[in-house]
Amino acid sequence: MSASRAQGSKATAGLDSDALRSELRRLEAEVARLRCSEKMYRISAAISGQLAWYADSEGRLIAISSGFSPLTGIPEDRLLGGAWIEAIHPEDRELFQEAWAHSLRTGDKLFVQFRSLRADGAVRMALARAVAERSEDGRILCWYGLTQDVHEEQEAEQARYAAESRLRESEQLHRFTLELTRQIVWSVEPDGSGLMLSPRYAEVTGMDPTVEPSLAIHPDDRERIESSWMEAVATGEPYSAECRLVVRGGDYRFYRLRAAPLRDPAGRIVRWYGVSEDIHEERQAEQARRDAEQRYRLAVQATNDAVWDYDVDNDILDWSDNSARIFGSPEAPIGHTRLSWWVTRLHPDDRERISESFRRALHGHRSHWSASYRFQRSDGGYADILDRGFIIRNADGRALRAVGAMADVTERNRAEEEIIRMQSELIHVSRLSAMGAMASTLAHELNQPLTAASNFISGARRLVDAETDQAVELVAALESAGSATQRAGEILRRLRELVSRGAVAVTVEDLPRLIEEASVLGFVDERSLGISHRLELDPAARCVHADRIQIQQVLINLIRNAIDAMEQNPEGEIVLSTRAMGDMVEVAVADDGPGIRPEHFGNLFSRFMTTKSAGMGIGLPISRTIVELHGGKIWAENRPGGGAIFRFTLPTASEAKHKPR
Repeated sequence: MSASRAQGSKATAGLDSDALRSELRRLEAEVARLRCSEKMYRISAAISGQLAWYADSEGRLIAISSGFSPLTGIPEDRLLGGAWIEAIHPEDRELFQEAWAHSLRTGDKLFVQFRSLRADGAVRMALARAVAERSEDGRILCWYGLTQDVHEEQEAEQARYAAESRLRESEQLHRFTLELTRQIVWSVEPDGSGLMLSPRYAEVTGMDPTVEPSLAIHPDDRERIESSWMEAVATGEPYSAECRLVVRGGDYRFYRLRAAPLRDPAGRIVRWYGVSEDIHEERQAEQARRDAEQRYRLAVQATNDAVWDYDVDNDILDWSDNSARIFGSPEAPIGHTRLSWWVTRLHPDDRERISESFRRALHGHRSHWSASYRFQRSDGGYADILDRGFIIRNADGRALRAVGAMADVTERNRAEEEIIRMQSELIHVSRLSAMGAMASTLAHELNQPLTAASNFISGARRLVDAETDQAVELVAALESAGSATQRAGEILRRLRELVSRGAVAVTVEDLPRLIEEASVLGFVDERSLGISHRLELDPAARCVHADRIQIQQVLINLIRNAIDAMEQNPEGEIVLSTRAMGDMVEVAVADDGPGIRPEHFGNLFSRFMTTKSAGMGIGLPISRTIVELHGGKIWAENRPGGGAIFRFTLPTASEAKHKPR
């Protein structure tokens, strides 16, 4: 080898050595970079909770991250041997295997979510992803995969989904609530401008939202609403007002406007939000309640009753405003008292009876209570009270409240007593009037027996003067004189009893005897008139509750009317009859007269109505008053065969209570 060639070879060798050293340095740098990249990947995977794994084209694990074994509790050699399937929840293994088999068969990316089993027994959600590395001809060479714990992410996602669902439901509920309540939602800028209205505004009012919204407010309310709204905007205070808004069709309805400001953390108003709520029915109901209360107050004042409301549980007795005036203390209302306040003002003779009656009503099952008693007024005197109450009970029947009214009937009772006294006077006057009308008849009827007695006594005297033995005739004459005198005395006694004032006394009377006694005066002149009478008395109609003198007055009045009606028929007959009718007895007086004219039936028992030329028209009205005071009734009708019949009823009585006079 020549020297030049040797030198050339050394130069070439030097160049190759430099190149090799340069390539070596490059490769070392690449390896360092790859190691650093691998380290960064491992650190990133560890931080992100990802585990890397490597599998061949058949899906067999070749390498795994070092964290697999500690996490699953399965040794690495077993994991590589196929035991990795044990780290998947049994219920998800089939799902994972089907997804992994599909990727191996098709080469598609693996993306499957499953539940993993941890060494500490925890069940966590995991996500496995894998991609295939292919050769230049497309063959799968191997698989690179990552398994990531996504438990917190999934829980967060589920929580987010649940929150979004609740938000959607809340929004939907809010929207439905607004629809159902017919509320109009609106909002404005902090200064009150830029009004935005919900679609409900146009639906309710029928107005175009682009038209000035204040025109929807009733003209009489507009200025007030605008002024109060601007004041709320200026002060930042929540807003509330009521006004009338126009509705579709042109009518107006009452609405309540409410708004509140939305503020930022610094307290500045960001926007106003408000609603307009239909309260028309509410306002109408409120007005109806006020009207009802007003009518109630006026009714209470008009009736002059002391209305009370007793709260049983709290023992509070609430009195109406006019109660004080009724009790004689007009200066101030009574207000609230205890029940004991009412009890102490009861008359001592009524206190125990009335208070016990009220307590029994409360603790029993009755829904109503009423009583009459004497109540002490503020001046110390006592008022006659008629008290009526209604008891309110719960579902178990326990008394909760009692509401009632006390009526001062003192003046009414006095008036009734005066009416009774005047009726008694009128009845007495009626008897005197009847006896006055019969004066001539009674004088004639009394004269006849007295004259006969005088004649019999004169004849007896002549027999005595003659000193003849006519003892039989003398005795007969004296007996006849005595009989005539007794008849006159009986007439006078009946007359005296009838016209005497006496006290009204309803007792158990023997009806047949009462009728017979009345007939003595009623038919006193029937012989001279040629009239006869007959009694048809029901044995079952014997005892009645009656004032003997007053009922005899009724009978005498009806008998005399019947006699007057038969003036043109002296051959007629008057029939007095009785008939038992359950708890009542009917008494009838029938005549053979011309009957009652149809036009007289309507006012037959009216005062001062009479068909007699010399009558006063008080006999039948007095008779009706007497009968009705006895609890009966009186009426008249025409007999089918001619004549009239007057009937009246009296309460029947037990014979055991009758005491013979």
